[in-house]
Amino acid sequence: MTAPTVVWHGWPHAPAPLHAIAAARAHAGWRLVDDAGRPLPWNAWRRGRETVRVLWQRALTAGLAALATALVPRRAAPPAPTAPGDGPVVLVLPVLPDLSHTFVYREALALLRQRPDWRVVALARNDAAPVHDEARRLLAHATFLPREGVTRSALRALRWLLTARGRSLFALYRAEAGGSVRDLLDREALRTPRHPGNAFLLADLLRPLRPRHVHVWSSTWPANVAMGAAHLLGAPFSISSYVDFEFPYTLKLLAAKLRRATFFRVVTRYCRQQLLALPEAPPDLGGRAPAIWLGLDLAEWRDEAPLAGTGVLVSAARLVPKKGLHLLPPALAQLRARGIACRWRVVGDGPELAALRASCARHGVDDLVDFLGPRDNAAVRRELLAADAAVLPCVLTPDGERDGIPIFLCEAMALGVPAVTTPVAGIPEMVRDGDTGFLARPGDVASLVDALARALGPRAAARAVAARGRAAVHAQLDVDRLSRQLLAEIER
Repeated sequence: MTAPTVVWHGWPHAPAPLHAIAAARAHAGWRLVDDAGRPLPWNAWRRGRETVRVLWQRALTAGLAALATALVPRRAAPPAPTAPGDGPVVLVLPVLPDLSHTFVYREALALLRQRPDWRVVALARNDAAPVHDEARRLLAHATFLPREGVTRSALRALRWLLTARGRSLFALYRAEAGGSVRDLLDREALRTPRHPGNAFLLADLLRPLRPRHVHVWSSTWPANVAMGAAHLLGAPFSISSYVDFEFPYTLKLLAAKLRRATFFRVVTRYCRQQLLALPEAPPDLGGRAPAIWLGLDLAEWRDEAPLAGTGVLVSAARLVPKKGLHLLPPALAQLRARGIACRWRVVGDGPELAALRASCARHGVDDLVDFLGPRDNAAVRRELLAADAAVLPCVLTPDGERDGIPIFLCEAMALGVPAVTTPVAGIPEMVRDGDTGFLARPGDVASLVDALARALGPRAAARAVAARGRAAVHAQLDVDRLSRQLLAEIER
């Protein structure tokens, strides 16, 4: 049995996860690490210190919760009027750097090229992630949400609780999230910067700037933090959502976000239709839900793949169920049975890696597959330039999770590499079967095999499809042009 590893999220500011450590210590060779995977020492002195901190936090939280219960009304008041400050627009990122948020960083950089006085705040720093070039450039502009300890965090929450706007934020969670006043005081606020209780910290960080607007990417937890901070400051705010507005999670507050945001941007026309059909959608949302695609810095995607015809297939993604990569091992076996030469190169990491490896072995195709691990964008570009097709057979998962338009497919098309995918969500808005790419039926291995066979078939036909896909991306996905649309919404 593999020795367990316990992650002390929020170290050193957050108290240690004592229960997890106690369970792990029963196993020889257990490890305690911080968020970046660096080992942390554990001894009797530290155990005693952390026990005191846990008890102290519980006492402070209980006291704050009792006070909030007495002061906070059970019904949330209508949103108070907002007023732009005389400072800059603040762009709030969920995390920096990150393996899969490159499309966000490109858009933020494009906005900064047009409005260099705007500010960037990242809620979380991921030191374990590879640093893509876009992330490296954005790091020069970003301020990170600071971390703080038990007592300082409690005093900050108390100061806001004693204000009318602070009490109304507590009331919002109490009345509309199906929760309690404790939802903003939970100890997880010290463990993850995306916890809604960090709205107090973000508000105090932004207050000296007097922001005229706050814009956040992601409509899930990061939007809770940004919406809370904007509410506390009385500033207008807006949201860029991917397809995450449909994801299930606790304290969702989607109705409040749709009602309070000046606009709620989505990334495909399909997403807009889904958003407007939600029961939470207010009557006026149609005028506040722009569909703005995610773009590419096209100057960096001028190269063109030769499509050598060696059968190289490339997938680059987080290895999660919605990418549909579990369909590739049986598809490769069928391609081999047809006598079609192929090799699958997989860039990325994620929870499906072990299952994918096992499936490759089970279908007898592990000799055709290279798992390359996470790589930066320059490496992905090199892989694509040597590829004959880019493959992401996306699916709708049982819990409703899906992609919008995977940016990897757009990058491949920009380089003249045929995209092989499925008509899930907004994908067919860019990839049209036999025109700008190749589509298979979602979840259907036989259909995927046919699509791959077409992509790997006669070079003239594949190159014609690739050329039309490349032209479509270069005509429609310029990040500077698309970011001007987002900028206009923010400054409206």
